[in-house]
Amino acid sequence: MKGLGSAFLILASTPVAAAEYVDDGPYARRRSLILTVGPGATYTERISGDAAVSGLVGHLDLGVGLTVGYEGDEVFLLARGSTGRPGEELALITGYRSVFGSESWRTFFDLGISVRPISGPWLGPRIGFGARHTLSDHFALYGGLGFTFGFGSGLRADTELFTGLQWIIPVGSAS
Repeated sequence: MKGLGSAFLILASTPVAAAEYVDDGPYARRRSLILTVGPGATYTERISGDAAVSGLVGHLDLGVGLTVGYEGDEVFLLARGSTGRPGEELALITGYRSVFGSESWRTFFDLGISVRPISGPWLGPRIGFGARHTLSDHFALYGGLGFTFGFGSGLRADTELFTGLQWIIPVGSAS
């Protein structure tokens, strides 16, 4: 009878162990520091006083992020340097990136704030969306489209295409 009780406990616990969710991806069950670098292009329209300026600029993003939770969502900070028709600018962009999917191809949605302290100043909301392809446990490629609105030294609107490489560095447990 004693052996039958032990066998019952083992059989009863097997479905519980089998139902445990295990994800082997680079963002699973651990906190990661994410370093990013990537080029892009932005179309800008801005109005300052009586002057209106518009044009296409190239930009380079350098950033850092930290994953939060189990889904690979992240908080991030980007420094964006750009040059082109409206002039040279520096933007600091911070926000939250919500990531969807569990395979090597994932989509994301950004919600954040953009600050341009030198060429204005300008401050405003930013939204973005795109896709990320995980190459390995430590590297991913990403790209997307973003929109920024700025207020301060007049009004501005930016439409951006961005791409880049992410270096994923595990730094501890996410629990």
